[in-house]
Amino acid sequence: MQGKNFSSIVLISIFFLSSFMGMAQQNQADKMGRKQGKWVKYQDGVKLYEGQFIDGYPNGTFLRYYKSGRLKSKTIFSQQGKRSLAEFYYDNRHQQIKAKGLYVNKAKDSLWLLYAEDGVLISEENYKKGIPNGLWKLYDYRGVLVKETPYKEGKINGQQKEYFDNAQVKRLMNFKMDTISGNFKVYYPSGEIYTNGYFVNGLQDSLWSYYLTGNKLWFTETYEDGELLKRVDPSGKAYEVPQEQDTVKLDIDPSEIDIK
Repeated sequence: MQGKNFSSIVLISIFFLSSFMGMAQQNQADKMGRKQGKWVKYQDGVKLYEGQFIDGYPNGTFLRYYKSGRLKSKTIFSQQGKRSLAEFYYDNRHQQIKAKGLYVNKAKDSLWLLYAEDGVLISEENYKKGIPNGLWKLYDYRGVLVKETPYKEGKINGQQKEYFDNAQVKRLMNFKMDTISGNFKVYYPSGEIYTNGYFVNGLQDSLWSYYLTGNKLWFTETYEDGELLKRVDPSGKAYEVPQEQDTVKLDIDPSEIDIK
């Protein structure tokens, strides 16, 4: 009996000694103050992160945690911490991914994907050195594409497209470095044209045409620097839009365009 008790004491001692030695080998720094090996940090008794360092640089997989203890993010570092692939998670029991993408020198780069808590993709974003650059796509709660926006150096540049639920184009807008400029079109859900016109430096300009369903011309307007010069029906006679329809809705306010 005494032998068994002694054996139990030895095993327990070995366990605690191994645990102590393992902890002692964590959170080490060299003579230059650089973190080396495995590091585990806690706050108020809750693990914040764990990962490996080489010469002060994070290397390999790092895990960060919420106060709930659930996984908050997983990041894989390389190139002395300059490059990292990251995944972020919602604080729920399903550990559903919230976003994932690449960091270069701590700035977002290339393609980033963002998800709703139910797992539906809600946006695709492209970056270069932390600045929006390339095509962004926005989806609704069902994962249906609703908008495509091209960015250049952080500004909208090119043709922005919006879509109906049936994937038909709803609206086409052209931008030059955040300023709406160029052809502008609005469509019916059937794909027929509703409005066709032009913007110059954010102002309506030149000929604008409005159509009824069946591609039937309703009336036209002529603008110069944002000022309406005339409005005529298909026969060329002056046309007055009924008060409840004036002004014809374009689904935008050119002076307060939501460019994001």
